[in-house]
Amino acid sequence: MSSLPSAENRFGAFRHSSYRRFFSARFFSAFAIQIVSVSVGWQMYEVTGNAFYLGLIGLFQFLPSLLLILVTGTVADRHNRRRIMAICLLMAALCAVALLGLTLTHSFSPWPVFAILVVFGIERAFMGPAVQSLAPNLVPVEDLPNAIAWNSSSWQMASILGPVAGGLLYGLGASVAYSVAFVLFIVSATLAVAIRKPEQRGPAKAISLETML
Repeated sequence: MSSLPSAENRFGAFRHSSYRRFFSARFFSAFAIQIVSVSVGWQMYEVTGNAFYLGLIGLFQFLPSLLLILVTGTVADRHNRRRIMAICLLMAALCAVALLGLTLTHSFSPWPVFAILVVFGIERAFMGPAVQSLAPNLVPVEDLPNAIAWNSSSWQMASILGPVAGGLLYGLGASVAYSVAFVLFIVSATLAVAIRKPEQRGPAKAISLETML
């Protein structure tokens, strides 16, 4: 009968400072994404009373990922993934500020919000492949399975706790929810910048139609 893994093995990836920063940035940003998603949905329904717009919220957030699928992975392979992650998180912070501005000026209406969500979706489309490709470069091979497991756990924890936090914060006011999301995105971007430059693994081929397809 095999023994339970030691604490050192369970937390092996966290021995590396770059991975700790990466994990924290990923968790905080995923947490903030859930806060924004919950808050926008509630606020949209409160303002419009139209359930159809709730479906459009999801469409405008995820459509960029579908449309840019041939581009985002290639960009992550050819460019500095740390920088891509940080830029995307700053874009997300700007989106949170824009939603906050619409709320404070009582200008929250469907189409300006949808435009913001498209930008939000674009940054997520580019950040996803960059984040997935960055993690294996932050730990040695022996700690890679542990890092992959923690990456999955961080998203699951954020997906469970984030909506709860989003609902509680929205109860205090939409502006409070967007402000907290903004702070979390800024913290995440700061942590991403602080990640030490990893070894960029993978072939360095020029971008062409062949590599995109």
